[in-house]
Amino acid sequence: MALTRNVVDRLVLGFRTDVARAETLYGRIALAGATRNGDGTFSSLRQPDKRDAAQFIFFEVAAQFEHFCKEAFLIEVRHEFGVQPKRAVHVMGSSDKGLSGVMGWGAPKMLQGRARNLFGKKGFFARLETRLGQTTYQRLSHAHKIRNRIAHSGGNASKDFNAILGNLGVPDGSRKGLSVGRLLMDYPNGANANDRWFFRLTGAYRTLVYDFEQYFHTAIPP
Repeated sequence: MALTRNVVDRLVLGFRTDVARAETLYGRIALAGATRNGDGTFSSLRQPDKRDAAQFIFFEVAAQFEHFCKEAFLIEVRHEFGVQPKRAVHVMGSSDKGLSGVMGWGAPKMLQGRARNLFGKKGFFARLETRLGQTTYQRLSHAHKIRNRIAHSGGNASKDFNAILGNLGVPDGSRKGLSVGRLLMDYPNGANANDRWFFRLTGAYRTLVYDFEQYFHTAIPP
């Protein structure tokens, strides 16, 4: 199967559809969700329920972003080395096991490091920080740590999450026991609802996807 722009376009469209749906669900459930009462009236969801919903929705879109990055990395391997998908999997991972057990596709530092090991300091992923800029690159790093905190309740995931709260604008007195859902919905303090961390992080996802699309529309013939 030849590597064409259609391969890029299908991947990009799939993720854009996923992130748009996540943002819509967040608005309908986390921001405006309601529950039906016994008398047929409706009451707004309790705040803990809204925060749980925000957390669940973000975890799903973070997983979809990881899938996007893995497939996008495979496209770059195919482009740089002129190999087919089955061969590219083994170039990216183990010569015998392929990508079995290879994790961290949503972590920008890992993506950039893996790309430099394969391509040197050229191409898309090997220059990720330079291409995206420090703000987006850092937000992607934060997003990965937040995703890990949802997946794991303690250990390094909890330590890494707590370590970034200051950078995310959470005051010292509000950090202990802070849930991911509350972080996503309530911070930074004073920001509009559509400019808090849920949307800032999905916005960082969108920025990487847009830049990937632009880069490979230039690099790959129609």
